[in-house]
Amino acid sequence: MKRGLMLMSALLIALPVRAEWVSFLSTDSTEELYDPAFLKAEQGRVTLWTLTNYAKPMTSLEGQEFSSEKTLTTLDCQQKKSGAEKVIRYAEKNAQAAVVSTMETPLRTIRVQAGSPDQILLVTVCR
Repeated sequence: MKRGLMLMSALLIALPVRAEWVSFLSTDSTEELYDPAFLKAEQGRVTLWTLTNYAKPMTSLEGQEFSSEKTLTTLDCQQKKSGAEKVIRYAEKNAQAAVVSTMETPLRTIRVQAGSPDQILLVTVCR
């Protein structure tokens, strides 16, 4: 029984998780998407995953190349602020292949700048 559960758990972990990403901004250098399945939406704040695909591979401070990154983003719809707590960088686009790096920080929100990707996301998500 335990062996069967362990095998099933291993298979579930190995299967790629496919979010239904929604594009909200596309430029020559990036495509910005978000997962509409919010992790949390309460008291004017929304927490969700965003995904950035880079047209050309980027290089981290450690010298590792990555082509996409997922960010755990919190939007304060009322105060028009945004912040990130976690960034996961991937070798391939669409958060595929090997994880290149992971960074976690305490959430600190800042005012969203006009015309920025965060402002476009805020307008899109906070309707």
